[in-house]
Amino acid sequence: MRILIVDDEPLVRIGIKSAIDWEAQGVDIVGEAGDGEEALRLITETVPDVVLLDIKMPKMDGLEVLRTIKDRQIPVQTVVLSSFDDIAYVKEALKLGAFDYFHKPDMNERELTAMLKSVREQFGSRGIPAQVGPGTAGNRKEQILYDALRGHVHDLHETELKEGNMYVVLFRIKDYHAVIKRYPKETESILPNTVQNVVSEILSTEKEVEYLQLDEQCSAVFISNSELKSLLASLTRVNKMVQMISSALKRFVNIDIVLGISDWFADFEGIRTGYEQAGKALSHQFYHPDTSIFYYQHLKQKGEHVYRQADAYLSQMKSALREEANERFLELLSQWEKFLAQEECMEEKDVRKVYEGLLFMIGEGTGVPGRGDAQEETSAFEEIHEFGQLSAAYRALFEERLKNRSHLELRGYSQLTRNIMEYTEEHYPESLSLKLFGDLFHVSPNYVSRLFKQEVGQGLFDYINELRIEKAKVLLKDYRYKIYDVAEMVGFNNQAHFAIVFQKYTGFSPKQYRKDEV
Repeated sequence: MRILIVDDEPLVRIGIKSAIDWEAQGVDIVGEAGDGEEALRLITETVPDVVLLDIKMPKMDGLEVLRTIKDRQIPVQTVVLSSFDDIAYVKEALKLGAFDYFHKPDMNERELTAMLKSVREQFGSRGIPAQVGPGTAGNRKEQILYDALRGHVHDLHETELKEGNMYVVLFRIKDYHAVIKRYPKETESILPNTVQNVVSEILSTEKEVEYLQLDEQCSAVFISNSELKSLLASLTRVNKMVQMISSALKRFVNIDIVLGISDWFADFEGIRTGYEQAGKALSHQFYHPDTSIFYYQHLKQKGEHVYRQADAYLSQMKSALREEANERFLELLSQWEKFLAQEECMEEKDVRKVYEGLLFMIGEGTGVPGRGDAQEETSAFEEIHEFGQLSAAYRALFEERLKNRSHLELRGYSQLTRNIMEYTEEHYPESLSLKLFGDLFHVSPNYVSRLFKQEVGQGLFDYINELRIEKAKVLLKDYRYKIYDVAEMVGFNNQAHFAIVFQKYTGFSPKQYRKDEV
């Protein structure tokens, strides 16, 4: 895969190039551009498969680049780079054909790797749907259906579909992460194969129907009703097939599915729009976890004022965090979440990116490098697909982070001292030095030492050792750990040094402490 990086900030381009081992991922970085005009020139010269495209740039911004790509029908996929509150720009970019988007502040190896996987699963090396194996009628039909999802419908006459009262139905496995755990790692492919076999069998006696498995979780069913004259009769037939599929998968595979059904459309040209409608309908399961069927025609159409209000909440939350007005931030967060639950105006992936952006800002407010990623803390959130549960999980994390920051602020410490304390709390097992803190926070090592002693009343390394010993006291209560294991876990290079420092701060040797206190 060939990738072109487009961003007007050199440091961002460097960050992207160094965030992941691109070569190991089978990716060739074919060039870099600092503005939209240069990007279009390089797209022509280097013929990339994917463009990582900044939205806001000089000369020609990312939206103009996307319009040009669309007008010229250039076969390339674009992934937009934005700030987390650029909702209006991101919406426009997706309308113009962008495949996905990233928030620059929280872009990391995990996110980039997932993006590459997603692109590979849905598109081949020239920006078209991934080719299925050649040589069989089934595979030929699959490719025709994939092409139709991109708007290329000229070969649909080779399928069972006919023009007239058409629908697209999307369904995905509910609680997929829990379901897949039933299968040993080496047999995970059994599940999608079984789903495909069951659904294909159920639909084999139906006229004017085609089935396409999109990935291990999601499938599409295309239905036409050319012989039925009324929309009511057509929708009744669609509902009957949906119930057949759902019942069969529950009976034979013991899985529940969630379905999104498009509005009706008259001819093949509407298939791409129908697919998008079914996807939007399906996405509302995020807000209604106990509902299993969603109809696009039942969705509330949102006016621009709704999106403007969502943007306003985000701007206000950002301002509150910058001003360190924690209580106001949490109140605005509650209002925003209540607004989303009522209006359902953001899809799951967009809500997640807002939460990640807010978390980054809270970490940024502490000044602690790497704090915004919080990958370990939020990795469990990836299996949460219900808005209520996700909002509760992030609120608890936000409150914990803000409480820690407020605690330090109440002690009257300067921002630099708070930064050092926060960093030490997270990195105490690692090698820490005055030079490290000076480099991290762009001050001299002597200034770090002098300021910390002045504000805290003890030297920095006394503070670090005291923290390490407190952590060691907890670990010593667990007999699974040898004393030398505990020493290494809290940041001491050898057991003898650990024992000396432990004796200094507690009056006991580690062995005595374990015996007497535990």
